Amino acid sequence: MASKPILNFEQIVANPQILKLAEKRLLKSLEERPDETEYLWQLAETYRKQGRLDKAAALYQRLSKQNLLANDLYAIMSGEPEKFVGQDKCYPVPFVLKHDYLTQAELSTLREYIQAEAWDNHGRSELGNGEYDEQIRQSYDLPLPQWLRQKMLNDISTSLPELSHLLQSPHVEFGRIDLFLRAYGNGQFFSIHTDKLLNVCRHLSMTYFFYFEPQQFTGGDLLIFDTHLSQGEKREFSENFTRLRATQNTLAIFPSASYHAVSTVNTRTENRAAYRYAINAHVWEKAHKRKNNNE
Repeated sequence: MASKPILNFEQIVANPQILKLAEKRLLKSLEERPDETEYLWQLAETYRKQGRLDKAAALYQRLSKQNLLANDLYAIMSGEPEKFVGQDKCYPVPFVLKHDYLTQAELSTLREYIQAEAWDNHGRSELGNGEYDEQIRQSYDLPLPQWLRQKMLNDISTSLPELSHLLQSPHVEFGRIDLFLRAYGNGQFFSIHTDKLLNVCRHLSMTYFFYFEPQQFTGGDLLIFDTHLSQGEKREFSENFTRLRATQNTLAIFPSASYHAVSTVNTRTENRAAYRYAINAHVWEKAHKRKNNNE
């Protein structure tokens, strides 16, 4: 677990108001010097941190002929992660977005289930070691309906070869797939963490965003930090990040080795229809027994 509290981080580096102010100042500077590379780069990074991926992509494309990093960021932001080259250092993390994942009928059925019975058997979300720590994670676990569990297991299993290709993941044999339905109420969050540890061999992580309309919360975004993916358990990550906004009916897929967080959810009501909901999935690497030297 990282030692950077998400709440402090949000007040400074990921603060939407500060990022908006930075955008305003950079746009003003570019009015006077429209081709200034440093201003263009800083504005692209600001858009990335705001979750405005289209605007970030346009600027990275403009800068892509000048450096590899801009070219890779353009590939990621424009939805073409297969063109991502990468480097063996702390670096932006590729991801895949699948919009309109559920049909409208399926999404309506899921919302009806949330309202009718899901909250009858809920609990506090725990950490991977089974412990509860409100300084690191605050959210609720709800039972996932069987029809959706089966659909997602089938969809994920079928798409794993494609996803591995798009994310240029190392070739591994895939094992089990875990699925969790979660809800984030007012003030809840998940601090900076990684899903892959020495004895936790997860390979791909996924977050499916959905909520009741009209949307009554802010925050709840997925922040994916630039990470040295090839390092071991104590891999390096930086304060640079990509914000994936909690977009209705969207599935985000990214490497489990990356460091990431869920930004604090803010609502004006404790009505559960105002919460930010998500389904989290973890695809594990297949466990192999060590060979006995006598065999």
